[in-house]
Amino acid sequence: SSSSSSSSSPSPEHGPSVLRYCFESIALGSLAVVGAQQGIMKGLHPLVSSALGVTVALGGVIRDLMCDRDLTLGAASGCQSYGLASFSGAAVYVGLRELHVWNCAGSTAKLVNGGIPIGLRILLGFSTVFGVRWAAWMLKPDGFLLGMDESAEVNHARLEKAVEIFKKE
Repeated sequence: SSSSSSSSSPSPEHGPSVLRYCFESIALGSLAVVGAQQGIMKGLHPLVSSALGVTVALGGVIRDLMCDRDLTLGAASGCQSYGLASFSGAAVYVGLRELHVWNCAGSTAKLVNGGIPIGLRILLGFSTVFGVRWAAWMLKPDGFLLGMDESAEVNHARLEKAVEIFKKE
């Protein structure tokens, strides 16, 4: 008889898959840059172009819904860092693109002869997404990217403390 423990997907008690998280981060970085580039190609404002890089985060939510998975919006393995990571990466890409246009527009002080290469802009935007996702996975800085359950516990404790203070007054 074969054991069901040999399946490739980790069970919930073993935590999220690092490999899946890395692949999601690669896809997210790519799509954040592509989304931002679409805004630039349409002539949209840089802030709007950066926001278009975030719209790809909705894809993870739709995937989870279509696959009848639990929504993991607050889990380190889920979408918690999608919005922050994709906006950061898209904003870096758009910012470097704006700097490139300014640099090539005939300004007197050129930063880089010939502008900032597109490959470097793409790489830095993608790397920003991957860096934010790595921080979300590894560091969970000061509860900023806690899972939903962890956040709920912290919020409940804060609420109880506030109620106690209110009752004393």
